[in-house]
Amino acid sequence: MLCRTHCFSYILYTMFRQFAKNLTTNWAVYISAAVISFFLTPYIITTVGQAAFGVWILVGSFSGYLGLFDFGIGFAVVRFVARYQTTGEIDKRNEVVATSFYIAALLGLLVMLATVILMIYAAVWFTIPPELVGQARWTIFLVGLAIAVGFPLSVFSEALAGGLYRFDLFNTVSIIIALFRTGLTILLLELGWGLIGLGVAALVGSLAGYLWRMNMLYRLLPDLSIHPRLARLGVLRRIGGYSLYSFILVLSGRMAFYSDSFVVGIFRGVEDVAVFGIAVKLVEYLRQFVFTMTKLFVPIAARYDPVADQASLRRFLYDGSRLNLLFSLPLSLVLFFWGGPFIHLWVGDRFESSVVILQVLLIGHLLSFMQGIGGDILLGVGRHRLLALLSLAAAIVNIILSVILVNVMGLVGVAWGTTIPLSLLSLLYVPFAAIRLVGGCLMEFVREAFLPPLAAVVIPAVFIIFYAGRIAGLWEMVGALAILGFIYLPLAYFIALKPAEKIRIRSIINPSAGR
Repeated sequence: MLCRTHCFSYILYTMFRQFAKNLTTNWAVYISAAVISFFLTPYIITTVGQAAFGVWILVGSFSGYLGLFDFGIGFAVVRFVARYQTTGEIDKRNEVVATSFYIAALLGLLVMLATVILMIYAAVWFTIPPELVGQARWTIFLVGLAIAVGFPLSVFSEALAGGLYRFDLFNTVSIIIALFRTGLTILLLELGWGLIGLGVAALVGSLAGYLWRMNMLYRLLPDLSIHPRLARLGVLRRIGGYSLYSFILVLSGRMAFYSDSFVVGIFRGVEDVAVFGIAVKLVEYLRQFVFTMTKLFVPIAARYDPVADQASLRRFLYDGSRLNLLFSLPLSLVLFFWGGPFIHLWVGDRFESSVVILQVLLIGHLLSFMQGIGGDILLGVGRHRLLALLSLAAAIVNIILSVILVNVMGLVGVAWGTTIPLSLLSLLYVPFAAIRLVGGCLMEFVREAFLPPLAAVVIPAVFIIFYAGRIAGLWEMVGALAILGFIYLPLAYFIALKPAEKIRIRSIINPSAGR
């Protein structure tokens, strides 16, 4: 019982440095991706044109849906490899990896079948200029091939990052591959390959990353085996229930996030897809930044027993939600009030209508961020069945609302179609389900998780709103962000962090101070 009671403290002390290392490299991946996209996106638009860029966004939406064919296997690999690696059950770990590998390989064949169908009917379903139809089909094929081959190889990546909790190694590869892919993209565009060049760069970069991470995993686990005899039907049944509802969660997220581009493409055309896509890209960058921290929590939660470790899970929920809000709230405010000047500096006046779309999307996503840790805990301990079904219902409502509102309000209507169901799910179910699971109290949760970050952000919020109309150039924005950091970070440190957290931060910055 003593071990159970102090489980959370044990994890903090034994995993905190690895958590900090994982989080730091997650940030490095995020920053490098943001910097690359900042310079690469306007270059791509200028080189291939706005219509072709809209087609590329549609292909990205296709790839998001094609990724669903893994049916949640990646989540199951993380959960069960983490559990069996912790308990030392090596045979069971190898059975999970081997079974997942061969099932994923079969599912990759389904991806290629779906890819061929998309190639044939893309020009029928969407308004694509005739001169881009051929390039669009080949680009769909290349991206689909990358996903299909990546399915079985991604099993090793998930085992490395989530199963072994080595996101730092995973991220190191990601940064190097991102730089390589960027260079290859520029080279192929300069050679005049157009959309096909983007697809080739995506394929080559994806395969290189998967193979590199597979090699890393085998170096860390020399006893790992995927021999066909280890693939068992019983193992598939063991992970099937968990992966099914994990798949439904992923499906819901993809439907909610990627269906908007399809709705715009069908009812408005590919040039408006580009306008909508700029707003979606910025929201995606914010989501990815928040995800750099929250994705580290699922493998940890998978080590808990939801009954025996309820007190530890409660502390995990409260502290994780507080830290998550410390990251997401100021960034959401910056993007909401400074998104207009940034879009103007980034891609010019022709995307001015993206600003309102961005602001509408941010409303729902901020509410989602505020409850994100609760969803991660439900997923980590395998209590995510109802969450998955409600998420699927919200995604269906999203599509229906978007189709209705696009004819009434235009592109902004599509954004509201996403925000309304996402907000309702985040407010009406996730916090109550998570609090009930951990045996908490709503008022206690609000007091511990929300009030400290809200208090820390009051003065920075005033600065953000006051300075919104005064940004006229890139360096002014950089300077304003620096000033904001000097204002917010001390407030967050002294108001919203607990003494033990301050000690651990000081121990990383200055090990002698931590002692």
